[in-house]
Amino acid sequence: MHGAIYAQRPEVAAIVHTHSPRATALSCARLGIPPFHYMIALAGGSIRCMPYATFGTEELARNAVCGLDGRRAVLLANHGVVAVGASLREAHSVAFEVENLALQYLELRAAGLEPVVLDDAELARVIAKFTDYGRIDPVESIVAS
Repeated sequence: MHGAIYAQRPEVAAIVHTHSPRATALSCARLGIPPFHYMIALAGGSIRCMPYATFGTEELARNAVCGLDGRRAVLLANHGVVAVGASLREAHSVAFEVENLALQYLELRAAGLEPVVLDDAELARVIAKFTDYGRIDPVESIVAS
């Protein structure tokens, strides 16, 4: 699976694969995470849940690659999370945020609430703002101004 992702995504330098509890719970319900919070932009948009495939198979690798199309995270049904990034730190940050979003999403659903999702225009604005999110040195920006 990792090799297939690296082959399809030359910008990816690191992959974090987890079985984090809440995101994995969503994957076992075969639910993705809709864009209900702006932090989903870190993953590139809604987080898909791809169909089940046995671990270690080419089918699972294909599902992961397909689910990551235009994204930095995917849920794999009855399995877990794959997050990617240009560095290990970035991939870890994405995986961490996926688990955080999964917690929030599950809490809303447990309360009987359906989250209000961001519309396509707002999601596009937020994703654009995330192109340099966390990469601007606050000291440099103050000195430059």
